[in-house]
Amino acid sequence: MANPLADPVLLFFIAGLLASGYLLASSRSKDGVDGTNRMLEGTLAFSITGLLSSAWTWVIYNDMVRNPLGGEFCATEGLVQCGSVIGDPRYNNLFGMSWGSLGMAAFTALFFVVLCIRMDIHAKWAPKYLDYAWWLGLAGVPFLLLLIGIEVLVVQHICPFCTAAHLALIGYLAAVIMLRQRREANAWH
Repeated sequence: MANPLADPVLLFFIAGLLASGYLLASSRSKDGVDGTNRMLEGTLAFSITGLLSSAWTWVIYNDMVRNPLGGEFCATEGLVQCGSVIGDPRYNNLFGMSWGSLGMAAFTALFFVVLCIRMDIHAKWAPKYLDYAWWLGLAGVPFLLLLIGIEVLVVQHICPFCTAAHLALIGYLAAVIMLRQRREANAWH
């Protein structure tokens, strides 16, 4: 990955983030149920993008464990690379689990909560699930800050696939904020 922006997998994640953002932005012009559903679809798209980018970092991690001299899925040289970030067990480890596997679990939970709301936005429990979506997403922020700190301050390399997952969480939280504002403004239905 001499040029990170030439990597087709990274381009796929960038496209996922852009599509998620488009769904979210286009929902603002729609009223009632249509707007709420489009906003929920944007939120789901952010969680899917985060899930897939976390899964890709897990694939890279497993590849680097098998081949410590450099895996085939990411560069190990340059400022923008993932080898020293994902491939180092000192930094890619929380209680014996890689950050990619934890990200997959977290984004799966975020996806599930929002999918429940999307399937029945008129349910009595939908507002409570929206609160769950907010608190679960917010719980990921300290880990996001920790990982960015490790990348920038300790390892001094930027992992583009990790960044895609970080941006997906930020987009998810922005979407949930917009959903909560929509609910509070009685524009949900």
